[in-house]
Amino acid sequence: MPMPRSFVLPALAGAAVLAGLSVQADAASSSLARPDPTQVQGLERALASAPAALKADVAAAMPTLRPFAVTLMCVQDDRATQGLVARFVGSRGTAMFNGWAGANSPGKRIRSHDMVGCLSVTRIQNWKRVAANEFKFDILFTAEDSGESYLWNTVVHKEPDGTWLIA
Repeated sequence: MPMPRSFVLPALAGAAVLAGLSVQADAASSSLARPDPTQVQGLERALASAPAALKADVAAAMPTLRPFAVTLMCVQDDRATQGLVARFVGSRGTAMFNGWAGANSPGKRIRSHDMVGCLSVTRIQNWKRVAANEFKFDILFTAEDSGESYLWNTVVHKEPDGTWLIA
């Protein structure tokens, strides 16, 4: 079944963003796999599933959400998270900011995933507004090689300067 034109253009734009992210990450280290086109489309479809009340905030948060989600999908070792926390995580008191590493990534929590390729984003669910400047959701990651899945909870917070960061 062909995709509606309204979805194809954002997906292609997202693919370009994700491809650029993977190339940059690979230049720094080999710790981040590259999502295949089906995985890129799955992520874009999941991000587009935000309810109408959150669509504007989700769109504004995309510069944070896309690279953060790709890193979670494709991390192969702890080096992939270098810079991730400093760049995308705003709440310095959280467990994630204080020492989070790839060992805690969804791929490492799935026991039979071979860590060579990326996980797929099956869906994003439980979207909820927490405050005027904060929303949350859960990402369901699936390892295509083993069929296992992992549910990752995410809270996104808007900083006073307008930047959206993972809380």
